[in-house]
Order: sequence, then C-alpha cells, then structure tokens
Amino acid sequence: MAGVWVWTGHMWNERIREVLDRFGDRLTDVSLFAWSVNINGDLRETFNPSLLDEYRAKWPHIRFWGCFRNMDDPNDSAFDIWESLRHNSAARARLADQVQSEMFEKYPYLYGVDVDLELGHSGDPDASEQVFREVADRAHALGRKASGALPPLTIDGSIGGEHWVRYRQLGEILDHVSVMSYDFAWGGSSPGPISPGWWLEDVYAWAASQIPPSKLSMGLPCYGRFWRIHDYYPGAYRGVSGTYYAAWQMFTGVTPWDSDHHHVGWLTYRDKGSRTLWGISDCYDWRYPFQYSAAVGVNFGTFNERDYLVRYGRPAGAPIWSVADNSVGTSRAEYVVNAAPVIDNNGREVGPKRGHTLTLEMLQRDPVAATIIDDYANDATQLRNVYEQPDGSWKHEQITDRYTQYRGTGRLRYRHNFEQRALYSQVRFQFATAGRVGVTVHGITADLSNDGQLRLRQGTTILAQTWVTSRPVGAAAQAGRAVIGLRVREGSARVYFGTTETRMPRVLQASVTPEFDGLSDIWATGTAWLDHLYLGDGWLYQPREAVEVAMNGQRKVIGRIPRSGVSWDEYNRFRPLADVDEDETRSETVSQDWVYHHWKDIPITAGRDTLVTLRPVDHDVWTGRLMVVDRDGSSMAYFSDAETLTHWRGRAVHDWGLAGIALWSLGQEDVRFWEILEGGELPPETKRLNV
Repeated sequence: MAGVWVWTGHMWNERIREVLDRFGDRLTDVSLFAWSVNINGDLRETFNPSLLDEYRAKWPHIRFWGCFRNMDDPNDSAFDIWESLRHNSAARARLADQVQSEMFEKYPYLYGVDVDLELGHSGDPDASEQVFREVADRAHALGRKASGALPPLTIDGSIGGEHWVRYRQLGEILDHVSVMSYDFAWGGSSPGPISPGWWLEDVYAWAASQIPPSKLSMGLPCYGRFWRIHDYYPGAYRGVSGTYYAAWQMFTGVTPWDSDHHHVGWLTYRDKGSRTLWGISDCYDWRYPFQYSAAVGVNFGTFNERDYLVRYGRPAGAPIWSVADNSVGTSRAEYVVNAAPVIDNNGREVGPKRGHTLTLEMLQRDPVAATIIDDYANDATQLRNVYEQPDGSWKHEQITDRYTQYRGTGRLRYRHNFEQRALYSQVRFQFATAGRVGVTVHGITADLSNDGQLRLRQGTTILAQTWVTSRPVGAAAQAGRAVIGLRVREGSARVYFGTTETRMPRVLQASVTPEFDGLSDIWATGTAWLDHLYLGDGWLYQPREAVEVAMNGQRKVIGRIPRSGVSWDEYNRFRPLADVDEDETRSETVSQDWVYHHWKDIPITAGRDTLVTLRPVDHDVWTGRLMVVDRDGSSMAYFSDAETLTHWRGRAVHDWGLAGIALWSLGQEDVRFWEILEGGELPPETKRLNV
C-alpha cells in the first residue's frame, strides 16, 4: 500500500474524528500538528495529543509523529524564530532537549519528530541544515525517526524565496520528507490551481532526483481557495481558503456569496492539468480567449496551462533601424456574450441585483524601450543582414524545431551607425564556457561574468559594479540563462539584470559622457549562446498594459496605468520629460501575476446576445478569460475533490516511485477519497458528511 500521511491538530471536528474512526486502515502516518517552538527553542503544546488515544488503540499500525512549527508564538514572529534557531546554538540545543522531553518522553508512542519550519526567505543553507541535523541526531539517538515538511523547489529554485533549501543535503539528514507542493496559487495571487499539474511535475522531477523517492511524499492540498473577482482590492488579499465542503455548498447554492445574493447552483469544471475542480459563482456568461466570433491581427497561445490572447509587436521598424510603429491598427477580437438569467434553488429566474460587471483576466508587463530590432535568433540570413562581426565568430544553430540560437565568441555588432541616438540594448544568453558576456552602446559597456560579477564601465574604467546570481556554465539549451540590459542617454547609463525577461530591475547606474560613436555591440570573451537580442530607443517607451473594450456603442480602456512627467506621441508611446526610468513616472507596480480589471455597469441587456470587441491597444498584453459577473459579488474557486487526490496518489507512486502522499490537512478533504482508496461504494452513513 502506498503511504498516506496526514496532518491533524490544525483543526479538530466531528468529520476528523469520524474519518479517523472509520478509515484509519487507509492511513499509514499521522503527524500531530501539536507544538510550536519559540525564539529560545522551547516547545509549547497547542493541541492535546491524548485526543488521538482511542484511534491509536483501534489502529495500531499507524505511525504517529510529533510536529512542531515556528508559528503561533505570541511574542515572536515566525521569521525571528527561524533566524534564532539557525544562528543561536543554545536555542538549537534547547530545541533538541525539548523534542526529547516534551515529545518523546511525554508521549513515548511517537514514532518520530516532524519539523515544519517556514518563512525562511534567506540563504545560508548550512545554518538551516544544522537545525534539522541537531533535531534528527537527537531523534536517532533515542531510536526514533525524523521527518521534514519542506517547501517546493524545481531545478530553478523556489517560487517562495526559500533559498535555504537544498533537497539533497536535507534528504541525507532526514528519514522522510513531505514536500509542501501547494499554494502555488494563494490568497494574495490570482485565481488558479493550488497545485498546478505542470508545476507538480517539475517539483517531483527535481525532488526525486535529489532525495531517494522511498523517503519522499507528495504534499497535496485537501482544501480549496476562493477569490473575489468582481472588483479591485487594493492592499488586501482577494482570496481565502476553505474546505471541500465549503466549495460544495457554494456551488450547490447552499451558501451564496453573501446574504444579499441568490441561492443558485453554479457549474464547476475539471482543470485538465491539476485535476482540481473550479468554477465561477455569480457569473452570467464567460469566454475563453479562443472562443471568439472574429479575430484580426492577434495571436492565441497557452502557457503553463493558461490560455491567452495577445498582439505581438513588430520585430523591426520600417524602414529598418527606425522605431517600429506598434500602435494597435485594426487588431481586434470579437466575442458574443449573453448574460442570461439563471434559475435559483427555488426554481425562480433571477439575475444580479444591481447590474453587471465585465471582468477581464490580464497579464500586464513593464513598458519596453520602443522597438528598433527584436530578434529571437531566427535564422542565418537574419544573422548576416542585421549584424556584422568585426572580430567575432557567430553561427546560427537550430536547436529544436521551434528554438534557435546564435552561438559564438567575440563581437556581434548591429550593422548600422546610430550617430547621436540614445539607445537601449538587451541580450538573453547562456555561458557555454566560462568568461564574460556584455553589451556596449556608444562606448559604454555592461558585462557579466559567469560567477555573477556585473560591471558598468567606460573603456577600462569601472564606473560601478555589483554581484548578482551566478550562472551555470555549459548547461543545456535554455537552462541557466541571464539577461543584461543597458540604457545609454546623453548623460547617463543604467544597467538592468534578470534571470528572465519578466522583470528587469535596475542594478547599476552612473553619470557618463558617451562617445556617441554610433555603434552597439553584443560580445563574449568565451563561447556564449544568445537567443534573444533586443535594441530599442533610449528615451521612448512602449507600454504593455492596456486593452480597449467596446459594446453597444460605448468604449472603455482597461488596464491603463496613470503616469506623470511624460509626453505621449501618436503611436501610443511615451517619453519621460526628465532623465528618469519609466517606473519613476508611475506609482503603481506592474504585477507579474494575472490581474483582474473591470468595467462596472456595462451597457448590456440580460438575455440578449451582445457583441463585445476587444482591441489590444498595447502589444504583449495577455488577455485571459472574459467574464460577465454580478457587479456586487462574484468569486472564482479552485478546490480538490476525491478524484484530484486519487489521481495524484497514483502518479506519485507510479510516475516517480514516491513513498506516497501527504495531505494538508485532515478534516478539509472530500471524505469520498477514503472509500476510493478501497475502490468501494460510498455507504449511506458516510454520505451524511457531505452536508
């Protein structure tokens, strides 16, 4: 039997007690979420383990673990506790003593200790591992085991900033690891699967390569999340968590959005990748991006299992070397929606109380320097026509059917003299061999070494330097890339850096007197692989944030971010009036997540087909689902059910050979899961748990 690990003690109710009583034969491990640790290493009991005594007696095969966490302390924050344990040897020693006295001596039936330390948004993995090592050493000395609940990582690291986690080293210290592979979508994010399928695959491909799979359990969420999507929520989370049965009540109409809303049952859908259920309450019609009636000048795609519509920018100006005209032109997508009334739980036809809101799912991006050349290393002809190689050796390489690179060494120079023009140059690359890669504009250079030294210099004079994330040498194509950007204006130079192009913060700047030799180069001292080269105007910016929506003779621009101290031209470009970065002209931050923008009280008549025209005013803005919702309340939910847990239990064991699954947390799940483990029919007495 594959292992089924559950945590309990986080909550305690009749459903938990009934599952433990009736389905204990399906469980292998129960971790008692019953202790918290403080800054000195003292443990405080937060749940009474004796409440489990009757179930221990009934199911002697279950292994019980004592779990402590760095949360719920009345005096110190989780981060302060974590830092104290990492850097205070006395606190670590006290913790080991407390594990012995407060767990194993008071509750001698405990099989082992389960360590759940979170919010470690810092590095120093050696110090972090010492906490686990001292606890595990004490457990082992007493003949017990040690387990850890660890954050989810992929080969590229942690999405939550848990940079202290090294799976291989922690897997050597611990006897068992549960990876908490949930909350990819959380209360502060956009709606989406809590554990997306593509992400689980990446996490366990990496985890199982670092930790023996027999030690490893796949962490799965038993709960759901509910996000309000009908309005803006500045400074507040739009999402909350809830049990499977909270979602069941919401979508059957037992519990409406609030007391003023109708009791209506709403459809739910099965998310293909995560196998979770999802749905939208108080939504009277909606469309995926590809459910259009007509489309001109736009593209459709899917990324991480999310569908989107986008208008891409032109790859070059016409004539070449001029700034591209990336205004919207005739580009558009048309949708027919019908905000039809629905039937409530009493059989009545109902609609929203006060009107409809059009909600758009959008992924916006920071403005980009207005395009001169946007080159994804497409072909050998482009390499010859756009660049020259004064002392370089560069070739075009077809890596896969859809992916290409320029590979070489030396200088790759844009084949044009830009004279006195301010420029922005950016390159995404990999180090095939050790060395430096850089960009040069008008005699000013930004360059990066593979060990992470980033410099801004003029000639041999270093104007500024810093250290950034080191980059691997000789990794597979598309792995371990870096991105450098350099903006040179009449009296200033700014350097930007990222490991992706999603966000490129400024990391260096200096006052300069450019040579204005008209030249712009990309270069490498060793062998480099380039897959995206971008050259733009040094002053003009193209925003990537807004769309225009039209219906029934009215129009509204959605997503535009207010700016001050800029002037706009007729091509939808803006220029700062002073020598500042574009983010200094706005007070709003551009999210790296999907956001929800709204047109309240739209001109729509319930029950009639309405043509909605979407014009992507800015390029590179991804538009997702289009929804007509109740102006006063609508929620989107994603939640696990019995099929979700069963699906991933099978994949955990058969795809990666894992020890089993770990469920957060008992009492939140669809109890039908326990019957599915045996493949049986849900008996009548269990069905009472569904209400």
